[in-house]
Amino acid sequence: MKASLKISVVTPSFNQAKYLETTLRSVLEQDYPHVEYLVLDGGSSDGSVEILKNYSPRLAFWCSEKDNGQADAIAKGFEHATGDILCWLNSDDVFLPGALRRVAEFFTRHPEAEAACGGAYIINKRGEPVRRFGHCTLGVRATFDRFRFYGQDGVYQQATFWRRSAYEAVGGMNRDLQFIMDRELFTRLARRRPFQKIPALLACFRIHEECKTRRIPDVQRRESALFFEQYGYWRYSLLQQTWLHWRYRIPSLARKAALFAIVHLRILKLKTV
Repeated sequence: MKASLKISVVTPSFNQAKYLETTLRSVLEQDYPHVEYLVLDGGSSDGSVEILKNYSPRLAFWCSEKDNGQADAIAKGFEHATGDILCWLNSDDVFLPGALRRVAEFFTRHPEAEAACGGAYIINKRGEPVRRFGHCTLGVRATFDRFRFYGQDGVYQQATFWRRSAYEAVGGMNRDLQFIMDRELFTRLARRRPFQKIPALLACFRIHEECKTRRIPDVQRRESALFFEQYGYWRYSLLQQTWLHWRYRIPSLARKAALFAIVHLRILKLKTV
C-alpha cells in the first residue's frame, strides 16, 4: 500500500547542540518522502543556530527566538505545520530508520485511528541502549482512564503520533505546562478515541544529566496535582484510586517483564555463540 499522508514533525530545542544534529538527521534521513520538518529553537547560545543554518535548506521552517517554554515552542511549530499527521521529537531524541514510513502506512490502513503509539527504547548520552527493567516499550493501546489513573507508562511521546483533525478538535497544546504537556494532551486525545498501537520500533528516548526529567521534579509534582484535579482523580475514594491504578499496573508489569526477559535471553545467546 502506497501511503501519501504528510507527516509534520516539530522539534523544540534550547542549548542542545551536542545532540541536535543527530536528531535532525534521524528525521531528514527517513525513507518516507512526505515529511515536513519544523524546528523551534528558544534562542540558543551553544552553537545550535549554526547547525540549524547548515540544515535550513532541508527544513520547512525554523527559527531561533525567545519563547515561553517547550510547550509554547511545540504549539508554535504546529501552527506552522500543514501535515495530516502530527508529532514532536525533542532535540535529544531520535527516530529509528523507517519509522515515519511505518507511521504513514499504519494511519493509511486504519482511517478510524486518531492517535497511536509505537515502540521505543531508552538510550544514554552516547546513544547506547539502556538495559534495565522497563527500558523498552512496544507501544500500548491506551484509554482515557489509563492516562488518568495510571499515567503515560508504555506510551513514549517520541513514538506517538496523531491526526491534525483530532489535535485541533481537543484544542491543541496547553502552553502553560512545562513537564506533563504530553500526558495532558494525550489524555484529551484519548477521551475522544482510545490510542491504538503501531507494531514497530520507532524512536529512542535519550536520558542524560541535563534532561528536564532530572532537573525539575518539583514542577512535575505541581503539574501532576493540577492534572489530577482537572480530570477528577480526587473525586474517587482511595480504594477506587488504588484499584483503578493496579488495573493497569499489573498488565504493564507483565509486559515489561516479558520484554526484559526477551532482551536478556538474546544478550545471553549472543555471549554464548
